[in-house]
Amino acid sequence: MMALLAPWWRDRSLRERWLLALMLALLAGLVVWLGLLRPLAGARAAAVADASAAHARLAEAEALAAAIRARPGASAAPLLDLINRRLSEAGLQASRLEAQGAGQAVLEIAAINGRLLIGWASALERRDGLVIEELIASRNPDQSVRVRLLVRKAA
Repeated sequence: MMALLAPWWRDRSLRERWLLALMLALLAGLVVWLGLLRPLAGARAAAVADASAAHARLAEAEALAAAIRARPGASAAPLLDLINRRLSEAGLQASRLEAQGAGQAVLEIAAINGRLLIGWASALERRDGLVIEELIASRNPDQSVRVRLLVRKAA
């Protein structure tokens, strides 16, 4: 290959050789830029974005872990008594409340406002350390809801 290019190169004038050498240098620079530097810059930007997303997920997980650690333990009071007390505080009437094994209870409320239900149930979890295992709700004709809750003490 060099044997074929050497005579061709010698036939070029000094000015053409300089221009060809400059063109080859620019071409080599372009190949390095497009083939090496630009992909590395893109990979670096993607790595920085991934790292910031991972930091955000870590902060969220740490906040959740702190919230779980700050959550109160289960009350020492019997579960049915605790639920009855919280029902009476909220002015609610249970249509059915019975124990379902150790530390579990089934609660049914015939008619309750949906928003009140969600707030009341989350307060049970937040304030009393109870866990709502199951919540089944159906709409009544008067836009209230009929609800069945399976509640257990947190472990």
